[in-house]
Amino acid sequence: MTMTAAITGSTLITRNPSVLFNDFDDGLMMMDIDSGHYFDIDSVGSRIWALLESPATLDGICDALVAEYAVEADTCRGETAEFIEELANKGLVTLR
Repeated sequence: MTMTAAITGSTLITRNPSVLFNDFDDGLMMMDIDSGHYFDIDSVGSRIWALLESPATLDGICDALVAEYAVEADTCRGETAEFIEELANKGLVTLR
């Protein structure tokens, strides 16, 4: 796995505009048109992707997820940061 810069609460996360996606009942199907790779994301990942419709920070995403799901803030932060890192390593989002 390629390492990206550490994600902090104020890291700005932006969708890659060359990623096409389609919502399904249980998640999201994505395709990076530059690489031709497909990705299947579960319903929580799909919600995170929706929160990235406009560039967002890890803090902002976690605040929304904690309000919507029965999850502890620390657990949410750790798992969301890991998911965002995976997206960044696959070129689906950029981090600033």
